[in-house]
Amino acid sequence: MEHVTILQADEHFLPKFAIIGYSQDQGYYTQGHYFSYHNIVGEKLTAGMPLTKDTARNVFSCLEGDLIKFRFKGMLPKNLIHFDFKGSLQLVWYVHPKQHTMYFDTNTGIVSGKYPLPKLLFKLEGNTLRVFALLRKDSLNESTPIYNAPLLNVDGHGKVCMGSASMEYDGFEYYEDIMGFVEQQFFRSVFTATHHNRIAKGNIVAIMKSHLDKPFFDDGLLIANKLTIKDLYEN
Repeated sequence: MEHVTILQADEHFLPKFAIIGYSQDQGYYTQGHYFSYHNIVGEKLTAGMPLTKDTARNVFSCLEGDLIKFRFKGMLPKNLIHFDFKGSLQLVWYVHPKQHTMYFDTNTGIVSGKYPLPKLLFKLEGNTLRVFALLRKDSLNESTPIYNAPLLNVDGHGKVCMGSASMEYDGFEYYEDIMGFVEQQFFRSVFTATHHNRIAKGNIVAIMKSHLDKPFFDDGLLIANKLTIKDLYEN
């Protein structure tokens, strides 16, 4: 996600200014900060002056294209819960409960086919995907409890092992397309193995076999994992 500019000798980049940050401990709970702006004349810094908001805005406007890579097509998607871009993209959204065509490795003992899944909660951070489940009847707010996803390839913390499936989305322009791409990559991947022993209430192979071609997943089989929706975007 991070791009480093490599300066070539023939590009003739010359230093023109510098920003220096200072900090001072003022007490146990507080810390003072100060930034100064310096022009560079020849190879020397000139005397510093306080960094103003206007100057900072002009300096960092050149980074806007890198900092703001994606945008929404219009109104925010109704299933979007949270988005942020602090160093790396972060998206949290839910997927309505419905049937999905799922593919299983033959060693799992589960045949590939159409399976109902509960309401799923996706968290994309950088190129790391975490997936959880939600109760169909629960309204969504910060304190809504979340559950372990009743799926293979997901560990006890919700992190998904995508195998060889690509999670590279830098070529997209819109957040909605990233969300769709991630869902597609997840559901079209091959589910191969269990990564923890609290996937659901019962044997996951037997559970999946009993749900083949059924219209709805039995939410009574979900196991709470002590997290809430708020925990996903505050951690």
